[in-house]
Amino acid sequence: LSLSLCQVQLLENTLLDWHNRTLRNDYRHAQPLRGRVVEASFRAQQGQAQCHPEEFTLRLDQIQMQLQDMKTELLNGLSHTGTKSSTFPAFYFPVENIESFVEVRPLRAVSLQAFTLCFWSRAQPLGSQTILSYSTGESDHELVVTVGTELGLWVGGHFLSFPLQHEAQGWLHHCVSWASPQGTANLWLNGAAGKAKSVQKGYVSRAGGTLVLGKDRDTLLGTFSNGFAGWMSQVNLWSRVLSATEVRALALCKAGQPTGDVIAWGQTPMALLGGVLLLPDTSC
Repeated sequence: LSLSLCQVQLLENTLLDWHNRTLRNDYRHAQPLRGRVVEASFRAQQGQAQCHPEEFTLRLDQIQMQLQDMKTELLNGLSHTGTKSSTFPAFYFPVENIESFVEVRPLRAVSLQAFTLCFWSRAQPLGSQTILSYSTGESDHELVVTVGTELGLWVGGHFLSFPLQHEAQGWLHHCVSWASPQGTANLWLNGAAGKAKSVQKGYVSRAGGTLVLGKDRDTLLGTFSNGFAGWMSQVNLWSRVLSATEVRALALCKAGQPTGDVIAWGQTPMALLGGVLLLPDTSC
C-alpha cells in the first residue's frame, strides 16, 4: 500500500482525532489498518543538525562580545557629541575654473624618506586629476598624486599606478604611502588596503620645491589637462608610514586623530587661487 504525503498527513490527523475523541469525530472516522504496513511514497526529510549546548554557549558569548564592542563605540561617540574631527571647510574646485589651485606652505622641508598622504575627495568624472603636486627645479614630478580610473603616484620622476575599482559618486577616502628602504608603496581606499607595489627604492625626495593642491607644475605653466574638479578635504601629509589601524581610524572619521607633520589640515598656511571656494565639509 503506497500513500502520498498528503494522504499520510490526513490519516495521521484522523487517527489523532479518533483517539482524543475531538468534535471532528462526528464527521470523520478513522479506518483500522488491520495489520497492514503503510509505506510512504516520499523520502523522509533529514532533521537539521542539533545545536549542542557547548556550541550554543559559544555563540551567545560571541554575540555578547559584539554587543559590548558596539556599546563601547556608542559611548565613545556620545562622549564626542558636538565635536567634529575637523571644522575646517572643504575646498571646491569649480569645473569652469580650470586655473584654480591651492598653494601650500609645508610645516617642514619636503625631504622625505617616507610619507603617507591621506585625503577625502569627491571628484568630477573627468579622467586623471591632480590631488597634490610637489616639484623642484630638477624634477617636475618629485611627488605627485592623481585620481581618476586609477590612483597615480610619482616619486622622484618615477611613476606607478593603483587601479581604482569603484562606482561611488560621493566622497572617497584615500591614503597612499611610500617608504624608501624597499621602495614600498601602498594604497588604502576607504580604509581597505590594496596590493603593495615598489618604486624608487633608496630614494630621498629633494627639498626646496613648490607644493600645490589641484594642479601640477606643468598645468601651472599653461597646460590644464590634469586639473582637479570637485571637492577636496582633510588633506594631511606625514613624513612616516601610517599603520593600517591609523588609516582605518581616519577612514571611519574617528575623533582625536593626529594631523600630518608636513601638511596639517586646517593648520598649514595655504593660499587659494583661481576661484577655489570654501564650502562646508561633508566628507565625514
